[in-house]
Amino acid sequence: MILFGVTGGIGSGKTAVCNFLKEKKIPIIEADPLARDLTNHSPEIRQTLVAEFGKDVYLDSGNLNKDLLSQLVFSDAATRERVNQIIHPPVFKAIQDRVNQLKQENQSLAGVEAALIFESKMERILNAVIVVAAPMKKRIEWIKSRDGFSQEEILKRINSQMPLEEKIKRADYVIDNDHALSDLAEKVDELYNWLSSKI
Repeated sequence: MILFGVTGGIGSGKTAVCNFLKEKKIPIIEADPLARDLTNHSPEIRQTLVAEFGKDVYLDSGNLNKDLLSQLVFSDAATRERVNQIIHPPVFKAIQDRVNQLKQENQSLAGVEAALIFESKMERILNAVIVVAAPMKKRIEWIKSRDGFSQEEILKRINSQMPLEEKIKRADYVIDNDHALSDLAEKVDELYNWLSSKI
């Protein structure tokens, strides 16, 4: 099975690319929902996060206090590193479990959508890494309209990730998401042909 990763900075259009790939019946394992599920339901992760950051890191509902954790993570590199050390290994294991399941189902092609593929060293299990790149101005506009973050919050998030130039250098394939959705669909068709040639 060819396993590829789709990555890029926040607001670059990773999810839009993956949605087009899903339309082509390619299974996509999404890291964010897995991480959300694990932080909300794993007793081990809960225990460790509470021990490190206090009980306020979880809401009365039992779910993670995303606003508080985001404040901590995007204000301090050491805290961000510690949170990643806690969350990345179980997410990585959940991804590998899903990959093994897809292999047993004889899938020929599958993808992983994750913002931190290079930062978490996930590329070592992938046959190819696709980086989705978009102009900074567009990314900021998209994130503002999608998440309602302020410019300062957006820049904190962008600056917390590996620079786009570095991701592009390490990519096997780059999609420039700088125009309309219809253009992106065409670019994903080209990507699909490229991936299919590797099967």
